[in-house]
Amino acid sequence: MYHRLQKALAGVVFFGFTAGMTWASGMAHAQQLNPERRQQFLADPLAAEQRDPLLPTLSVDRPYSPLELQMIANDLDQLNNTALLQLSAGDADAAFDLWLRELKLRRVLGTQAEFEAIQRVAGLAWTQQRPVEVQLLTLRTREIWDAVRQSLGSLSEEPFERQTEIDPGDSLISGATTIDIDVLTEIAQTFTTLRDIDSAVAVYQQLIALSSTRDEMLTTQQKALAELHLSWFQFSEAADIYLALLAAAKEAGDIEQEIDYLEQLAYSYQQAESLTNAVRAQTDLVERYQRQDDSEKLPGLLVAIAQNYRALNLPTSAIEYYRAAYRAAQRFDQFSFSAQVLQDLGALYESLAMTAEALGAYSLLVPIEQQAYNDYGIMNAHDKIGQLQRRQGNDFEALKAFERGLVIANRLNLREAYFIEQIEALAAADVPSL
Repeated sequence: MYHRLQKALAGVVFFGFTAGMTWASGMAHAQQLNPERRQQFLADPLAAEQRDPLLPTLSVDRPYSPLELQMIANDLDQLNNTALLQLSAGDADAAFDLWLRELKLRRVLGTQAEFEAIQRVAGLAWTQQRPVEVQLLTLRTREIWDAVRQSLGSLSEEPFERQTEIDPGDSLISGATTIDIDVLTEIAQTFTTLRDIDSAVAVYQQLIALSSTRDEMLTTQQKALAELHLSWFQFSEAADIYLALLAAAKEAGDIEQEIDYLEQLAYSYQQAESLTNAVRAQTDLVERYQRQDDSEKLPGLLVAIAQNYRALNLPTSAIEYYRAAYRAAQRFDQFSFSAQVLQDLGALYESLAMTAEALGAYSLLVPIEQQAYNDYGIMNAHDKIGQLQRRQGNDFEALKAFERGLVIANRLNLREAYFIEQIEALAAADVPSL
């Protein structure tokens, strides 16, 4: 892709920001950027009163010749190699000093060469926890992006204060949609590497606008932006994008894409704690799974819907979906889901003072846990039954349940004292033991 940047990014002038930057990561705040150091890095290397000794001294004011540029490129490659050796030797400060010097001088070779170097160093700066270098690289990448955005004609306002004005012609977008999309994708990925998520989102939004007449490209960019939002816990923003993708999939009659987007939509709403919307997406998924004969996914989905209805304080709907989940789980011998349903359903019945129904759920739970060879689950089910029976005044039934629980507790070497205490309390009430 880098060869495509030559036309799109060539000749970006060197300007700096005086406004502060908003950072999504705490690491970027670890060290405040010195204004002098920022200015030094962002300044035009050819405008300095004392040029870097690596740059050839010219007797007349003229551009560097191709041979001179090749010599500069070779020297900069050597700087990079030396920096890598210093990093491997444990001298990160010296390594990144060299890389900053290299990046600044790469501008002499054109923005394409500079941007390639920024991408190469960006990941190292982040993984090596270099907040100053991350901020400097982000500032420069924002300059490149700002010039590209102006070339695309989408810059409606000036987001940053500049030291010099930019001629939009200095950043020449090719005009070929596919090429421009590749350029912008690389910029978005660089911002993502540097954790400048606001800028990455802005680039992806431009990508979406640029791809609007090409369905396949548009979908790709929308999905990339949604995934970026998810990775930074921006779940509501991700949900908005998946809604748009879902609408497009419905219009195209693509059921597999509908299912994929509904799954992502339900997850996004769930994580955003928008439970009503999550339920709406999940119930749509139930219908799609049934239509596609993908019923093995139903137990877990039905449990999730029931749990959301319970959280929304809609117990009748929750019970309905728990029962449906139990039937589906039994159909496919999914014992873990069956057990989860009965545990949740029993607890819900208890909260509603529906003791008989709760006892029924926990009684069904015992054989389910036995089928799953889950002694811990069997023990807890007997405990629940014992507590409910005792609460109902059925001391003999309670004693039977606690004694059965004690057998399992002894085998697990767990909670023996608790069950003995329950049994002794019932024995003191003259309840005959088994």
